[in-house]
Amino acid sequence: MKIIQFSETADGYAMDSSGYPAYVAQVMHRVPADALAFMSAPWHYAHRDERCPHDARLQKLVVLEFEEEDEGDARANGIEIHLVGAYGNRLLLTYSDVQSYSVEKTKSDWPAGDRSHGDWLIDEMLVLDDDLLSHEIVFTQAVIRIRHRDLQYTVAP
Repeated sequence: MKIIQFSETADGYAMDSSGYPAYVAQVMHRVPADALAFMSAPWHYAHRDERCPHDARLQKLVVLEFEEEDEGDARANGIEIHLVGAYGNRLLLTYSDVQSYSVEKTKSDWPAGDRSHGDWLIDEMLVLDDDLLSHEIVFTQAVIRIRHRDLQYTVAP
């Protein structure tokens, strides 16, 4: 995290996203409309709003590779992250023109026997020098990082 302050404390986590809206305002002219809608949504970090991804749990991560119709033999990647939201709703993040990604899974100490990725704690999307976007998602037991061109965020009941 570069803009959002995030740290583990004795009784949980401390998160401060108050500087993020100013960052989004500074870079908004470089961000595609769908990704900007997600980045700038007033509910994005409002944990009591059912559209907020906080406390969502990973259901499925899908990496798609396909031929681009207008590029001949060129191949492209996309990623879908399917989540069950904190309120039982379904959340879907669809990334296009994925350049790179990583998933780092850590061992869970608590609760015993839990091998999940844990709860979505915080995320941050940044604009890189080459105008790609970098999305970092921190779960309690994993971190997902994706460099991509655009993102669509969908919430379903």
